[in-house]
Amino acid sequence: MLDDKNLTGYFERMLLAKPERVREVVEFRIVVEPGVAALAASRRSEGDVARLRNLVERQQTASPEDYAELDAKFHMALARATQNEVVWEMAAVLHDLTGESRVASLITKDRLEASLRDHLRILKAIEEGNPEACREAMREHLENVGRKAGDAVRAVR
Repeated sequence: MLDDKNLTGYFERMLLAKPERVREVVEFRIVVEPGVAALAASRRSEGDVARLRNLVERQQTASPEDYAELDAKFHMALARATQNEVVWEMAAVLHDLTGESRVASLITKDRLEASLRDHLRILKAIEEGNPEACREAMREHLENVGRKAGDAVRAVR
């Protein structure tokens, strides 16, 4: 069984062998996650908002390795906030796949800062209960992720 360290190493080796995989993962995320974010904004509880706020606060002082973990938790917390068990279960099943775009070695200081700004926009839309603003913030976030992850993969090769 793969632990987090071995899983990260696996993703790093795979990305070096097949760098277009990052693009594919980000495309998949763009198809799915904006809808999840919109549903979360319309159904979130106060507990969900507090959980997301706590994760964003922790991201502000996190190392790249810790940030990758907190990033995944942020996106999983959004799935939980939909109050839809199927969305949550699919997010859990697909967590490892989307983790390919969160490999710590691809998280540059610039990417981390941009991601945090995007997460703050998503959080604001969640707090306001604004599904369309949340959908748009998530779409823009994932487009940023795609650009910056692609740059990082090219730099590693």
